[in-house]
Amino acid sequence: MRPYVLCAAALSGLAFFAFGPTRADDKKADDKEYVIKAPSILPKDKTIKVTEKTNRKEAVKFGDNDITKQKKVTFVYTEKTLDADEKEGTRKKFSRTYEEAKEVEGDESSKLPYHGRTIIATRSDDNWELSADDKKELDSDDMAVKELSERIKQSEKRQDALYPKKPVAVGGKWTMDSKEVAKLLSGPLVKVDPDSIKGEGKLVKVYKKGDKQWCTLEYTVTFEASIQLFKGIKGEVKATADQPLDGTPTQTKGTSKVKLSGKGEVDFNCAKIAYDLSAEITTDGEVTEAK
Repeated sequence: MRPYVLCAAALSGLAFFAFGPTRADDKKADDKEYVIKAPSILPKDKTIKVTEKTNRKEAVKFGDNDITKQKKVTFVYTEKTLDADEKEGTRKKFSRTYEEAKEVEGDESSKLPYHGRTIIATRSDDNWELSADDKKELDSDDMAVKELSERIKQSEKRQDALYPKKPVAVGGKWTMDSKEVAKLLSGPLVKVDPDSIKGEGKLVKVYKKGDKQWCTLEYTVTFEASIQLFKGIKGEVKATADQPLDGTPTQTKGTSKVKLSGKGEVDFNCAKIAYDLSAEITTDGEVTEAK
């Protein structure tokens, strides 16, 4: 798994980072610059534990209808790479054993169809096929299963677009490539306009934790997108993450907040219907190495 900061499935998450320091001899210590790299894939037979909690609030006025929703989603699982091409930096197959996979909406709590089960994800071209290791088959038409497949596809995208091309000092900032960020954010239901993207990263600090150097990174991305029927949606992502500088894919912790808003008209059932929508999605996640 590649913990992700920017994703289209939830438009939120974790990702990141890094190796380094590199320093010119004539620079002062506080001018030290760090090479920040995208994380490697989780190596074969390595196992991680992931905890991810998302809180989503939505308000939509669609014609004469006012719709408000608030949903909390919790995932706790262990993940193990079963097959990978480490030269290409891609995974072919991995497992996830879900200790918890549930949604809470209003007063109702429901378990997702893979709660308490081990799911096998196998790459098929640019998509992922999901199966279970028990006798009960997964329903590929189930919306929750479709969403899981899309989340996996988004999380397995390379995160290079998030990182600076040159070494960066603490406090330094960099601008992200808009076309690459658009690819990272876009999905089946979300089409991001690359010309609208303004993305900036910042190396906040570098510090020692255990036997490793860690870093704190901040990201801000603004964009416009079409989301299903709705066009011209304005979005903002703010994310912070802490993880080792050496690109270790087994440890990271972060939070992100996505805000979406837009109004206009859509063609629906041969009529033009006015809409006004807003949404806020906050995600907290942590990855640790499982023993």
